[in-house]
Amino acid sequence: MKLSALIAILASIQAAYCQKWQPIDESRLSKSSFFDQFDTTSLDKSGWIPSVASKRDGAPYLGKWTLEPSRIYGAYENDLALTMDTEAAFYAISKKLPVVLQNETKTWWFSLSCGGAYIKLLSKGLDLAHFNDETPFEVMFGPDICGSENKVYFIVKKKVGDEVIESKLRTPPMARNNQLSNLYTLVIRKNLDVELRINGEVAKAGNVLNTPHFMEPPLTLPELIPDTSAVQPEDWDDRRYIFDQSAEKPADWDLKHGLMWVPNPDVVKPSLWNDDENEEEFIRNPDSVKPAEWDDEEDGEWRAPMIRNPKCLHGCGKWEAPKIVNKDYKGEWTPPGIENPDYQGEWKPPMIKNPNYDSDVDKHITPVDAMGIEVWSMHSGVLFNNIYLGNSVEEAEWIGNATYVPKLELERANFEVNKPKPKHQPKPPPKTFEDMLNDDGVSQLREFVEFLRVLFWRKVFAVKDLWHEFERAPIPFITTHPFKFVLSCILFLFVFTIVFGLINVAFFLYVSNPQETKQEEPEEKPKIEELTEEEIIAQITGKSTGASAVQTKATRRT
Repeated sequence: MKLSALIAILASIQAAYCQKWQPIDESRLSKSSFFDQFDTTSLDKSGWIPSVASKRDGAPYLGKWTLEPSRIYGAYENDLALTMDTEAAFYAISKKLPVVLQNETKTWWFSLSCGGAYIKLLSKGLDLAHFNDETPFEVMFGPDICGSENKVYFIVKKKVGDEVIESKLRTPPMARNNQLSNLYTLVIRKNLDVELRINGEVAKAGNVLNTPHFMEPPLTLPELIPDTSAVQPEDWDDRRYIFDQSAEKPADWDLKHGLMWVPNPDVVKPSLWNDDENEEEFIRNPDSVKPAEWDDEEDGEWRAPMIRNPKCLHGCGKWEAPKIVNKDYKGEWTPPGIENPDYQGEWKPPMIKNPNYDSDVDKHITPVDAMGIEVWSMHSGVLFNNIYLGNSVEEAEWIGNATYVPKLELERANFEVNKPKPKHQPKPPPKTFEDMLNDDGVSQLREFVEFLRVLFWRKVFAVKDLWHEFERAPIPFITTHPFKFVLSCILFLFVFTIVFGLINVAFFLYVSNPQETKQEEPEEKPKIEELTEEEIIAQITGKSTGASAVQTKATRRT
């Protein structure tokens, strides 16, 4: 049963990825429309002409063009597309036409890291075999990705006299950089409204003439410009707010709000204060007497020293309380502001018609009768398919729904099945203690060891959490968890004491067991025998006594 189900699934997958490509019915398109779905068997029969020219700097176009199906994540069999088949090369190819511009681009296996996939509408009457980067074009549209630069080009060229102005989007949208097909659509309407669509969704829209900051430089000058000769009228009232002239100043404003410093109401006049304003704070000492040795001619006129006036010991004169900052200070009174009933707004110079305005942009764009692809690509395998050029948005949308939408669904399904595997496969999580208990193949000893290991690491992580909490806020931690703090300190001291003691014991055992060294035994010194007086006299005279006759040599004591 399982085998048959597997065969059925494989058969359905094979059927999904091996659908045969069928070209759409081009008879539904207008005769003036151009559509190329590359249903020919060879490039020679497709009408596309590879360039034999070189770039302006002499670099040749070595990129080889082929017609081939997608090399990876394909949707149909035999769905041929115009393919760039050379890595790190310049490409140039063009085709004569017998404005919505639409094309599909696809990259295979890699992300498009450096290369372009844009199409140019070429000016009329050109030699397509010598198409290069200097060939005049009128419109360029398509994605370009290289390094950090990622954008969708939209460039329009306008010829003014002998000068050619190249106007491009000021803020172009980003291109899609993936391994599946992407659909790029450009819609230019008669009023010059422009839409850039990516995969059917509008990514950028505006009017090339009227939308501010849309094109850079602007494709044309604005229709209306400010009159630089205009002057603001003298009676123009541009004041939004004015003072209310009907408002009256409060009577107590100056005393209550106008003074920054005011007398301190909490300070009381001293009871012994002398209010006499004629009394001086310091006077001459009336008890002082002129010294007898004072000479007015030599020492000058004598004056008694100054002393504090006894009548002003507690202060004299007009009493004023010390000043403090006025809490109600608001400054000088001004009338409140009200909206100006005569306000006319900010004056702006009137707009006048621009004498250089040109609304007919089309007359500066020369007719086109060919399209070309002139790009640089670091990779091979970039595909162009289902290129449409016409005057109907409905036709472009019908082609996109008939070709791109079903193709993208098949490519996504193909990608989900065949997408590259990651370099490092995810590893399953380690077994928990509960998993080991439920596993009959695990022994009881291993379960016990695992239990101890889990218990140990849980305690370690719990201690680390407590430590981090203590580091973050020590005082709140101690006040909130006093028991935990005391217990943690005791455990720390206990563990520290045990570990430190073991280290000391090991160190003591190592130091107290030195290698035994051989001790050299000292040589025995000859014994010195003391001689009696008789023996000494006998040795001097040459006679020997009975006690020393046997000795051949006497040793003198020193």
